[in-house]
Amino acid sequence: MAVPPWNIYSTGADKAWALLPQPTAGKIDWGRVRVAHLDTGYTHHEVFFPQGPQGRSSIILARLGRDFLQPRRGTALDPLKKTVLQDPGHGTRSGSALSADNARLTGVAPGLPLVPYRVTDTSLVTGKVAEAIGKSINHVVENRIAPVVSISLGFPLVADRDMGRAVDRAYEAGVIVVAAAGQVIDRVTYPGKHRRTICAAGIRFRRRRYSLYQKYDHYGRIDCWAPADPIQVARFPPANHYGKSDGTTYAAVHVAAAAAMWVRFHGAAALRQAYPQGWQRIEAFRMLLNASGKSAPFLDKLPTNAAKRLDIEALLQAPLPDKTLLRYETDFARDDAA
Repeated sequence: MAVPPWNIYSTGADKAWALLPQPTAGKIDWGRVRVAHLDTGYTHHEVFFPQGPQGRSSIILARLGRDFLQPRRGTALDPLKKTVLQDPGHGTRSGSALSADNARLTGVAPGLPLVPYRVTDTSLVTGKVAEAIGKSINHVVENRIAPVVSISLGFPLVADRDMGRAVDRAYEAGVIVVAAAGQVIDRVTYPGKHRRTICAAGIRFRRRRYSLYQKYDHYGRIDCWAPADPIQVARFPPANHYGKSDGTTYAAVHVAAAAAMWVRFHGAAALRQAYPQGWQRIEAFRMLLNASGKSAPFLDKLPTNAAKRLDIEALLQAPLPDKTLLRYETDFARDDAA
């Protein structure tokens, strides 16, 4: 058996798969668990559409998603617009790292259904993008689309009030919003900077050594460290291409995948019974991320940082904390400012 990519074995993802329901050998039964994927949209890449553009995809649930950047388009299909900031297809790269399940690429949560939302043409959050993110989160919450939202976007100078209100609604409803810490400058980015989200920062693996992918002015806001560089991904364009990529984009993807596995492992109904108030589910997940995480010398040296490396197998096996141990986050996202 081939050795899985470093980001899979270092997080224990491959061992975590064996803990999930698998009615067909090697294929995970995700039940009703899915992830709302807020990005540049999806493409008809073979990693999502194994039968071609006209075939139905078990991974991309396009009918449930929306384009809130340009609502008149009516679809979250990525127009593959090239910008001065990056090449097109960011949503394809991040989505493939999350859910790919074919012979050429395996994601952190293979086969996990994604509901695509198009909120941007780049990985940066401008005012218009922040508005689209807020509308997408509201749509997820109001329509009970998914228990997890993945946002591999951010910029530290934008703290949109409506986006913050949407984060607050998700927090109260028990929808886990995972966002990237970012690497534009040395500050944690919004929406990950909101304390009611789960903020993921990145780890680099080069020459058989782990290190920080990005340094920050402070580390107190980071909830988890996860693989960021290098990551095998699908690319589009050109059609059905593959390659490597990097960024805290992928740290967020790994933690979002872990959240989906956590929900599937315990069951949504059981989690609601254990934590009748929605916010308790977010805080239970946050607590277990740290309690089950791996320590590392390069993390231990950081000031004000208590977060650890992601360990998905240990996360699933960790007993659920008593709800009386959980702390309600009183820092409302709608009140945050840059």
